[in-house]
Amino acid sequence: MTTNALTQTQTLAEVESVLRGLLPPGWTLAVERRPVGQCGWRPDVMLSIASSAGERVVFVGEAKPNGDARQISDALDHLRSHLDAVSDTRPMFIAPWLSARARQALADKGVSYADATGNVQLLAERPGMFVAGAGAHRNPWPTDKSLQSLRGKGAMRALRVLVDFAPPSRVRELAGRTNASAATLSRVIDLLVREGLAVRDDKGVVTDVDWAGAIRRWTQDYDVLRTNDGESFIQPRGLAALTDALRTTKLRYALTGSLAAQAFAPVAPAKLAMVYVDDFSNSADEFDLRPTDAGANVILLQPYDDIVFERLLVRNGLKLVNPSQLAADLLTGPGRSPSEGQELLAWMREHTDVWRA
Repeated sequence: MTTNALTQTQTLAEVESVLRGLLPPGWTLAVERRPVGQCGWRPDVMLSIASSAGERVVFVGEAKPNGDARQISDALDHLRSHLDAVSDTRPMFIAPWLSARARQALADKGVSYADATGNVQLLAERPGMFVAGAGAHRNPWPTDKSLQSLRGKGAMRALRVLVDFAPPSRVRELAGRTNASAATLSRVIDLLVREGLAVRDDKGVVTDVDWAGAIRRWTQDYDVLRTNDGESFIQPRGLAALTDALRTTKLRYALTGSLAAQAFAPVAPAKLAMVYVDDFSNSADEFDLRPTDAGANVILLQPYDDIVFERLLVRNGLKLVNPSQLAADLLTGPGRSPSEGQELLAWMREHTDVWRA
């Protein structure tokens, strides 16, 4: 496959090859490029798939250069305006590459999709048909210098400020609330707008942010135990002894993970504590922790950036990371942490006044 950006012709050829490889034995695929439709309309492609039992499903596809929110919206509006008058056809969106967010948005709308890397979902109820495939997680053909990832301190700071402060907001205003530069903020906003997670008006004002979607997008590039430096310990007297020490310490810290989640959306008693600190050795001495390679009940973390210590909430005398940070840590954490992260997001929706400015 070429390393240059794919043309529409190349994209359709790759998708056809992908689909033929996914179909079960005895199934057939007929492809017609630019067929003439009603009123002279010519869709990009029409794919007719027949099962071994002779059941046939026809997908009418629009191929776009990328899968950003606007391209998807425009394509679906165009398809539906024509397909309403055509029976027994289903809309399909095609692009060189589709992000996880784009694929989910299409699936939520009940629209089939395929990209040239092998990300596929074809769905029909009558006759029943489901064909799926997994392709690239990252774009093999980034077409410009726009931000593709939320890795890096600046991008993470920008993401946090966009999540933590409710719009409307201007870039300069957001930059004043964090150490991220205006340029980095603009690029992060561009990424969120492209992926349908933020709305920006003609004057550049951010008018809406899907904060839960933005946190989930962040976790594609962030992992609590990889992005931060961590060391494992045992507190021999248990987590109650740790929390007692945290309440009285003068060291800077921020509690995260399952133990912090107990203050907002408890799922089950916490068995593991995760604590952001400045120094492993001093903190271990202060909290009476023993290093261990197995059976840890405490993980100390030296953070990727000091933003984890900003906008803390205090509960029961404990300093907790802001729920926006906690959600990302839980969703990428060990054990049952991801399910706790989902519960926390639900709590956050009901209590935005508590954690969001």
